[in-house]
Amino acid sequence: MCGIFGYVAWDQGMPPLPDLCKVTNLLRHRGPDGGAYWQEPGVFFGHRRLAIIDLSTGDQPMATADGRYVITFNGEIYNYPELRDELRDHGAGFRTSSDTEVILAGYARWGPDVVARLEGMFAFALYDRFDQTLFIARDRFGEKPLLLADGGGRVVFASELSPLVAIGAGSGEIDVDALGGYLCLNYVPGTRTMLRGVTRLAPAEWRLYGKEGLRQSARYWSADDRAATVPTSDGEVLDQLQARLDQAVRLTLRSDVPVGLFLSGGVDSSLVAQAAARLGRLEAAFCADVTTEGFSEWRGAAAVARRIGVELVRVPVDPGVFSEFLEVTRHLDDPLADSSAMNVWTVSRAAASRLKVVLSGDGGDELFGGYLTYAASQWHQRLRPLLPAAAWSLLAGVAGRLGSNDRVKVGRGYKLQRFLRAMPLATREAHLTWNGTWLPAQAAALASDDRLRHAAADALRTMTRAADPVARVTVRDLQVADIGEYLVNDILSKVDRATMGHGLESRAPLLNKDVAAFALALPERLRTSGSRTKIALRELCARHYGRAHAYAPKQGFSIPVHSWLREDGRALMTSLLAPERVDRIGLLDSAAVTRVMGEHLSGVRALGWELWGLMVLVAWFEDRVSAPPDVRRLPEASDLRAVNIPAVLSADGHA
Repeated sequence: MCGIFGYVAWDQGMPPLPDLCKVTNLLRHRGPDGGAYWQEPGVFFGHRRLAIIDLSTGDQPMATADGRYVITFNGEIYNYPELRDELRDHGAGFRTSSDTEVILAGYARWGPDVVARLEGMFAFALYDRFDQTLFIARDRFGEKPLLLADGGGRVVFASELSPLVAIGAGSGEIDVDALGGYLCLNYVPGTRTMLRGVTRLAPAEWRLYGKEGLRQSARYWSADDRAATVPTSDGEVLDQLQARLDQAVRLTLRSDVPVGLFLSGGVDSSLVAQAAARLGRLEAAFCADVTTEGFSEWRGAAAVARRIGVELVRVPVDPGVFSEFLEVTRHLDDPLADSSAMNVWTVSRAAASRLKVVLSGDGGDELFGGYLTYAASQWHQRLRPLLPAAAWSLLAGVAGRLGSNDRVKVGRGYKLQRFLRAMPLATREAHLTWNGTWLPAQAAALASDDRLRHAAADALRTMTRAADPVARVTVRDLQVADIGEYLVNDILSKVDRATMGHGLESRAPLLNKDVAAFALALPERLRTSGSRTKIALRELCARHYGRAHAYAPKQGFSIPVHSWLREDGRALMTSLLAPERVDRIGLLDSAAVTRVMGEHLSGVRALGWELWGLMVLVAWFEDRVSAPPDVRRLPEASDLRAVNIPAVLSADGHA
């Protein structure tokens, strides 16, 4: 797991080498174990390393023995020993024991098709010095980020936004369409970033660039692929699911350093924990325990830890996290306003004090149908035709005045309020709002700029426009949508940034392609039924921990954001959302922001998640737009060593 940065300019117009090295070191937190770079006319690859596999000889950037291919790589390839054996059978030789060299050898033999053979999480760039082409790729689910600015004869890429900002890639201006989506979701949807001119490589996408620009691109995997068959017997289903999960956990336990676990006591992490304890050795488990009554997950996690015989470290999360709000927001990079990032940040720091690698249960809800939002969307689809749009709009207005209980994670009143307010929307749009924040019309009302007003009003419609508006929406449709948006742009982005902020690698065994294919092929009765969610996983969990544990109410990984912003976080919120700071963005109506903040503080409405998003936006704007990293003020990268690669022979035999 690492941080990567690169600059390829076929016209050879490059920034000064010291500047390229400086911005590479903005990723030091992702790779505290060392840094290096390789450069030749028109090409620079930078790398910061977190050493997990092949600690002694796996340094990067790395080249093939003949010097033709050079790579800078972030992630882990879990099936690299099997691929290495296959490549050896084809005559490949290896100088290291690293997964990085396997990618190089695989590309030399299979070209772009190598990415479909990789099982793991990755983002990498590979330069062909013979053909002068750049190949970039990202893993299936988008666990590892790759941001880029391309065009004008150059491609600049990085694991995070800050190096691109510092080197002057992109426009340095807010992408208004991205902001419209962010206001509705608390994350930037699709492949945009909040800065114009900087985008994200999509999950399961690869691109090949040459002197003429983008030469070729493809998506090598889709969650909508139907590649697995499922037995008719429920018992056989669970047996096969266990076998696939065991294999996935076995792969993710591969490491040359000790491995730990994030444990919440929920179904997903409980199943990963029992498999890991059977198949390998867990150094310790870590539980983020919110100290507010009704939000603690300690009891369930402690029961699992006792059952599998692993040490459990309690990591308290209390309102003191507000003192780190600005630092966490900075590490979340392109603005991401999932308040549970504070939990991940806090527990990651504790884990990183002892370990470099942890397993998690991420992906279980999306793959197996674990969100109550699936049932909500099914009910929405049934009920919406029963009343005219005007009647639903009236009920939605009434919903805004319903009370809610801030002392529970998601109370019944709050659920009903959010359900009713989305009834005027199409079902696919309503589904996005269950995990979202402002409705499109509400977001538009916060805008002072007509461009933003239109972008916000149309944000959810734009995201669902490709779907058939009259077709029945199945649970599987919703899962595929969540995998392509909420999972990658919220959950996985949050985990990547919060863990790597402490130099910690998080691995998600459930995001194995064979587990995913099997999960998405399950009949609907084994995913959701009424208020019952991820039924197959719960039944498997019941085999190990009993039905009481398996069917315990879903907690959710959140902080009491509504009450904390009225109490301990009040001063921070009112400071960040002060009119003069909001006005500097130039797109928001500060009076409207002040009004909704007042409604929350008075208890008239529960707008904690919405206000959290505005707080993150202001903090991000001040850090990335108003006062972005300035390469002239960055410290010299004296610890970044040069990698020397011999000249590669050209077609005519000359260097």
